Amino acid sequence: MPAPQIPPIDHCNTPSEQASHSGRWRIPLVLMITMYIGYLDRMNISLALPLIAEEMQWSLSDKQYYGGLLMSCFYMAYGLANLFLTPLAARLGPRRSLLIIIVLWSIFTSLGAVFSHILLLFIASRILLGLSEGTHVPMMNQLTKNWFEDRERSRATGIWMAGLFMAILTGPLLLVPVMHHLGWRSGFHLLAIAGLVLSLPLVYFMVKDHPPEASDQHAFENNSAQQRSALWQVLRSPAYIAAQCMGIFNNMLAVGISNWTPSYLASRPDVEYSDLAYLNTIPYLFSLIALAFFTWLGDKTSRRSRNAAICFFLGGLTLFLSFNQASLFVTMMGFTLGVCCITAFTACEHPIVQTLFPPHLVAQGSGIFNGTAMILGGGLGTFLIGQLMADSNSQVNIWPLFFLCIAASISGMFLHRFTRF
Repeated sequence: MPAPQIPPIDHCNTPSEQASHSGRWRIPLVLMITMYIGYLDRMNISLALPLIAEEMQWSLSDKQYYGGLLMSCFYMAYGLANLFLTPLAARLGPRRSLLIIIVLWSIFTSLGAVFSHILLLFIASRILLGLSEGTHVPMMNQLTKNWFEDRERSRATGIWMAGLFMAILTGPLLLVPVMHHLGWRSGFHLLAIAGLVLSLPLVYFMVKDHPPEASDQHAFENNSAQQRSALWQVLRSPAYIAAQCMGIFNNMLAVGISNWTPSYLASRPDVEYSDLAYLNTIPYLFSLIALAFFTWLGDKTSRRSRNAAICFFLGGLTLFLSFNQASLFVTMMGFTLGVCCITAFTACEHPIVQTLFPPHLVAQGSGIFNGTAMILGGGLGTFLIGQLMADSNSQVNIWPLFFLCIAASISGMFLHRFTRF
């Protein structure tokens, strides 16, 4: 007997209301810029880590422990902010919340460089950075739900998600030369200025919470008991559980690999630190192309979870072949294909969440989804993969990464069985 199909829960503005606002496509473009700078703020530590370890005279075990701690504490705080601060941000509204968090994350990025000589304060700055960035994605999901109908959401989400890949792609090209010649702290200060000069005015002048015709409040929203009941109904559904498992496994892979790839490559005898400016960009250049393809394919076929499940399996195979290779070309080829495959879920992750929850609960639902995925995936996954990828001179045990890909693939097939998107 076939599994029951869960139709998308979609009570947003009618297509005619949304389509009447041609200027709405500027919103994901602005969000893409905020995503770009915000993601550079979180990934700067991975690019600076080889220089930090050298300055602090850390051993390999020190680099694994302290580097993993600096990265993981961000993601743990980021996940907790998703879970517990998103309801407050939802009450303030997406635009106002974005303005506040851009100011905060710029401040804490700069403070991380100022207080880096004291490890506890450096860690505290990463925790505060994670807390300040935590509601960013839920607010962008809410704006996407408010302004775009289901058949457009993969593309709209793909635009602002492109900021993530552009950050990983261009971050080494921008930050590695700056950190190499001016010191790694200068890269932190540069990003803090960029957030205040670029992201803040763009959000202030070009982002609105919802179309003018849309009601700012739903009568249903005022009943907290009904809100909790509707939220719990989605959270206990098989579709959400499968999607959440995919999100956790994906973050363990994507976040862990992206954070530790610079250290892994820099530790190879045939790679200089300055080489990271182009080596670390190669996988994500092709991933940006893959993101555009998978967002189009998702809107075209409405088989997003099935596509992601197949690609997770293929990604596991390519990653399996890329590690412990004497040839740098083979390693980079495997990394590139593996990351491109994982991008299939990145392209559909947030549209699936936007579709599962009613309009007024998208921010809270996204916060729960993203927070759980970051705490269990981004936080623990970054620390785990750091034990595998901190140094290429030790033989990398690829089996844990391969099994994570298989687990994500199985979760995707379950999600495809329980949903029709």
